[in-house]
Amino acid sequence: MRCFDRAKVYVKSGDGGNGVMAFRREKYVPLGGPSGGDGGRGGNVYVEVDGSMNSLLPFRNSVHFRAGRGAHGRGRMQNGAKGEDVVVKVAPGTVIREAGKEEVLLELLYPGQRALLLPGGRGGRGNASFKSRTNKVPRIAENGEEGPEMWLELELKLVADVGIVGAPNAGKSTLLGVISAAQPTIANYPFTTLLPNLGVVSFDYDSTMVVADLPGLLEGAHRGFGLGHEFLRHTERCSALVHVVDGSAPQPELEFDAIRLELELFSPELAEKPYIVAYNKMDIPEAYNNWPLFKERLQAHGIEPFCMSAVKREGTYEVICAAYGLLQKNKEASKEFEGWEDPINLNHVADKVHKQRSASINEFEIFHDSATSTWHVVGSGLQRFVQMTNWRYVDSEKRFQHVLEACGVNKSLKKLGVKEGDTVIVGEMESIWHDSDENSGASNVKKGSADSIRWPQWK
Repeated sequence: MRCFDRAKVYVKSGDGGNGVMAFRREKYVPLGGPSGGDGGRGGNVYVEVDGSMNSLLPFRNSVHFRAGRGAHGRGRMQNGAKGEDVVVKVAPGTVIREAGKEEVLLELLYPGQRALLLPGGRGGRGNASFKSRTNKVPRIAENGEEGPEMWLELELKLVADVGIVGAPNAGKSTLLGVISAAQPTIANYPFTTLLPNLGVVSFDYDSTMVVADLPGLLEGAHRGFGLGHEFLRHTERCSALVHVVDGSAPQPELEFDAIRLELELFSPELAEKPYIVAYNKMDIPEAYNNWPLFKERLQAHGIEPFCMSAVKREGTYEVICAAYGLLQKNKEASKEFEGWEDPINLNHVADKVHKQRSASINEFEIFHDSATSTWHVVGSGLQRFVQMTNWRYVDSEKRFQHVLEACGVNKSLKKLGVKEGDTVIVGEMESIWHDSDENSGASNVKKGSADSIRWPQWK
């Protein structure tokens, strides 16, 4: 049995549709002119919190999520339709990171939250969009922009108000079953709980709290021993903790100290969370006899423990009321800082992607490889321009040369010492530098040769 609280998925927004080159030729319509429509925008990728999900199990078989591509443009000024969006549904409490990176992209806690993750690529322009006073018959159209893609790592951290922690077989699941309607597996042997359990504790119509029962911890759990190390991260969202101590253990106080140490070694923030100590199994003679010494030692450290018998439902109400009191104090303290927090922009990932993809073609860098006489012109704006250029149309190369001249690439190459016959690579386009009296620049055709055309190789 596994808890599916981690997953790795691939997401890709839709590519934009291609623009089309067309001319209106109809009887009784003189001077119809260019009528090629633009391609449609690709579909977006959204992430939405589904309150009915409690794990990442749906991603066990569904790994790839691709939005629809925008439809291509048509003649008669018909633009393509937008691509179909795709929505990735996750459980409340999911943390999203880019694969291989530690930075958190999104943290989705509440049902209904929806974030735009990857915007679709824009559609390519048809030849009608290139019509001007100086070019009334444009023979050019653009490809659609490719949609961004990435691998994501999803991590689920349970959204609970109070977490129940303790050693194996301490009575955590029994306590959860007594105070809520949850029905966790209960048996008289260690590691009965293999998966985290959630229960809702109701005091009245307006007062409720969510309690999580986490699998038992062993010494060395922060290094990966036992089962608890897989679920320690679920306690990070809890506002308060309940330490359940097995009173029938030979040395209950050492068991409590060991659990506190494991929490601190895993994350110092966990050790700082408010907590209460519930001394369990008072119905057993050994626990009853150990209680006075245990209480005395904890009181010496300023901790006031509670005693209970979860099986007989004795003392459990006092424990859960004390946990609720800690929760309310924590909420009141957090309200003091709510006014200082900035509103969360769930679309900040898409905004960042859009900013990168809308970079100006004037922003570029040039690198020279003297061994192969190759010049690399690197810039996201130029790379996008090359990718969207449809090289099948006759005016595309002229436009390419004009853009290189207008944005300063040719001037910069001359200044850096480019020579006749050098290879110039712009984005995915490889061309040969050509010098002449009338014109100079990166040309697809090397001077004196018709066999040096290198078309872009799409990945």
